Amino acid sequence: VRSWGEDRAPLLGLQTGDEAEALAGELSQEYERLFGGPGEESVSLVESRYKPWTEDADCRLSFAREKGLLMGDSALHMAHIFRHLGVEVPEPFRSCPDHLVLELEFLSALYGQAADREVRQFLHDHLDWIPRMKRDLIRLCPHPFYLSAAELLDAFLRHEKARLETRDDGKKNLH
Repeated sequence: VRSWGEDRAPLLGLQTGDEAEALAGELSQEYERLFGGPGEESVSLVESRYKPWTEDADCRLSFAREKGLLMGDSALHMAHIFRHLGVEVPEPFRSCPDHLVLELEFLSALYGQAADREVRQFLHDHLDWIPRMKRDLIRLCPHPFYLSAAELLDAFLRHEKARLETRDDGKKNLH
């Protein structure tokens, strides 16, 4: 965080102290409150929910431009990528292949195997919704752990986008 020039405050919510077991129970309940319910009272961890269902100008469905739906363009794109690479999406995520967990796991694989331009493209195409997710999370007054995790993820993605915008040679340069 220090190398990104960011505030260290987000790290404070990650400190667990001596009561780790009690904290784990508290965080589990908080996770359900924040991410487990439907509608306005919870935060979605699925990209499709933050974007129009499709960008296809020829789509005539009445809900084509609506947000908040599953299995939109981003989900179909992620499902296509996973099929192309021979990756089986785990059962709990089959209806949402654009879930944050899968996208971050895929990003990790890209860092290990892809050129910077591919990482940059993936960040642009699929992780541009994180600031909106973070705003939704803040609205629900989350436990400092979840707020810190969201702030760190957002800071990391901003840092990486800026770093990768300055590189266009396709060479790996992780630091």
